[in-house]
Order: sequence, then C-alpha cells, then structure tokens
Amino acid sequence: MPANDNEAVMPTVWAAEQIKEDAAAARGEFRSRRLDEPLRDYLAQFPVAKAAADVVVSKLSEVLTPPVNREAVSSMVGNKAQFSALRSLAAVPISEDDLDTLLDASLSMTALKRSQELADKLGQLLASSLDPKRFPWIAADRTPTPEELDSAQLATALITAVSAVQAGRRGEESKALEGKVAEILNAAGYTQVPKLLTGIKRISHFPETGTYMRQTALGGHNADYVVRLFDGRLLALECKASNSAVNGFKRLNKEVVVDAGDWHREFGHSSVVAAAAIRGVFKAENVAAAQVQNVYVFWWHKMEALAEFLAAAR
Repeated sequence: MPANDNEAVMPTVWAAEQIKEDAAAARGEFRSRRLDEPLRDYLAQFPVAKAAADVVVSKLSEVLTPPVNREAVSSMVGNKAQFSALRSLAAVPISEDDLDTLLDASLSMTALKRSQELADKLGQLLASSLDPKRFPWIAADRTPTPEELDSAQLATALITAVSAVQAGRRGEESKALEGKVAEILNAAGYTQVPKLLTGIKRISHFPETGTYMRQTALGGHNADYVVRLFDGRLLALECKASNSAVNGFKRLNKEVVVDAGDWHREFGHSSVVAAAAIRGVFKAENVAAAQVQNVYVFWWHKMEALAEFLAAAR
C-alpha cells in the first residue's frame, strides 16, 4: 500500500525469492500442459483428419492430372480439414500463406471454380512437391495397391492431425491469457470500448475512466490492453506466453520493456503503468530485470494480483 494518500497505488513488486518460486511454478504448469494436452488434442483431431485424408488421397489422380478436376479441388479447398490434408500431400506440408505465394494468387473455393488455369497450377505445384515415400505409385504411373492406399491415407491423416494440434498450440496460450485478463477487467467493473483507428498519440486520446481497449496502438507500439483506471492513470498491459527461457527473454525483456520505456517517455511515468501478464517459461533473473525497468508482472497462476491492483487503483 502507498505510504500516504497522495502516493498512487502500484502493482505488487515481487521479491527475488518470490520470483524464483513463481518462475518454477510457471515452468511446472507449462510442463504439465505440454505433456497432457497434446495427446488429448491429437486424439480429438485424428478422426476428422482421417476422414479428410481418405477423401483427398482417394481422389489424388483428379487433383494431380491435368486438366485438374475443378469441382473436386474447389470442394477440398472449401473444406477446412480436407484443405489441410491437401496441403499435407507435400513431403513437407505447405502452409496456406506459402501456397498463396507459390501460386501467386489467392486460393479459394470460388477462385478455383472460376479458373481452370489456377486449378491446373495448383495440381502442378502439388505434383512437384508430392511425398514420393507416401505415394510411390504416382512416380511409377500405376494404380496403387490397397495396402499402399491405406498406408498413404493413414500417414496423411497423421501429418494433418499433428499440424492441426501444432497450429492450435501456437496461439492458444496467448488467447487464454488475454481471455483471463478480459474476465478480470469485466469482473472489476471495466467496460470494453472500440479502439481508436488512429491510435492513442496523446493523453487526451486516453479512453474514458473505467473502460479499456484491446489491441491498440499506444504511441509507437501496440498494447494488448489499454485500461483507463478509475484513478485516471492508464494501465498498458501486454500478454506474453513463452515456451523457453530464450523466448521469454525476447517477449518480456526485448518487447515489453522496450515498449514500456517508450510509453513512459511519451506519456510520463505518472500517467502510464506498464505491465505484462505472463504464462509459461521465463527465467527468474529476466523477470526481475523487467521489474527494475518499470514493468510490473502478473503471473498466470496468480492473476488475482491483477484483480487486487484494479480494486486498489480507485
């Protein structure tokens, strides 16, 4: 608590020993999630991936042989699971962004239906990147044996399911963290308002007291949350999830600390409280260093600290 009534309430500054304990707890929570959740997610994804792979692999000749069957490939591209299986035909699966770049066109169900040229171009690209170990009958220009077909369908399903789990994991931790912050803000009586399209460039652009914006340009950097506290100050909060100490240093010390320094220079220390909500693997020394550089830290496993700060900053 502040020493006198004129001193603004600030978030908790964690002691070195406490940071070590919290870093260990966060690492343990991360380890538990990484061991338990991927298998569960994979098992949930596999039936959908297998059904999609069965369709795509069984129609391989229609996809690869010119003129490509536009109706068949457009239907596959319009189906999320089948589109993933289609991109997994390559020896190394092709991302959606890479596919658009390689085709020099925006690939969609409608575009394929309208353009035989685009469909043929897609077929040529897939043929040139096709996995020869999974589909040996293509290079040999023959009909696959039932065993080869089953094996290729299973392998494609496995690759598709794994890709889906990996894609989901990349964004789920940050989304969960951002969702938790929103829950706490709403419970504390704050209301979300639309962000300014021009960004917040001066104090007069701050949102109204008791409101918050998401994914907002604050000065020269984006902030995940810009919260106008009931005491009039601005809480600039970034949500960072990390899977390694190196990644944690980049997210917290190279990104948030730099952003916070610029916010304080642009708007003043008395006007902006810079903070980071963190989840995953962060080195204790790096968290301590961020605190020294005026970035307050809220840990995923003890987010009640954020609720307590919001209650006090009135």
